[in-house]
Amino acid sequence: MDDRRAGAGVLRRLSSVVCCLAALAALVIGVTPALAAKKDNALRVADDQVLDNADPYFNNVRIGVILSHQVWDTLIYRDPKTNEYKGQLATSWKWIDQKTLELELRRGVKFHNGAEFDADDVVYTLNFVSKPENKATTQSNVDWIDRAEKLDPYRVRIVTRRPFPAAIEYLAGPIVIHPHAYYAQVGPQGMNQKPVGSGPYRVVEHAMGKYIRLVRNPDY
Repeated sequence: MDDRRAGAGVLRRLSSVVCCLAALAALVIGVTPALAAKKDNALRVADDQVLDNADPYFNNVRIGVILSHQVWDTLIYRDPKTNEYKGQLATSWKWIDQKTLELELRRGVKFHNGAEFDADDVVYTLNFVSKPENKATTQSNVDWIDRAEKLDPYRVRIVTRRPFPAAIEYLAGPIVIHPHAYYAQVGPQGMNQKPVGSGPYRVVEHAMGKYIRLVRNPDY
């Protein structure tokens, strides 16, 4: 695991309600406060919202955003101390023209199911969620994307529908990356039932409408 990605993940998640120092976290839908149990080193967080779909592209509730920051990685993140954009799943990026952004991707990253991260994951995720017929919940998060193209296994190009200066901010926020083979097989509903990301926590149980149990990703 590259130290820069580890640092990026920690900084990007400082504002999250779920503490990344817990070895076991359970997001429980209820009305009780957050409780830390010393005996099992667990953090239990209650929320008053029901998560209809754990896939970050198919919900727009607070608890979904919190979960997203724990389970998935973004291409870029914004350092909360300096406000600078830094690499997460991407190591560098540059604008080729007003509508074309090229990104170099980080090597050696694995998803929770063991699949290795590469350009195919970026291309499939972005092309899928940006199609209106796939009905991503918050269209404004993805409707600026015309298409994503693979240049080589660790280099991609994102073409926008129009000049879109906020692209970097969106890639540092709501745009997470899914493992392409798994996502192509199970789709948003399968991702809801068994979420798979590359972040510092992995989902081990999702009891629909009741709770989501996370454990620390030892490979992060």
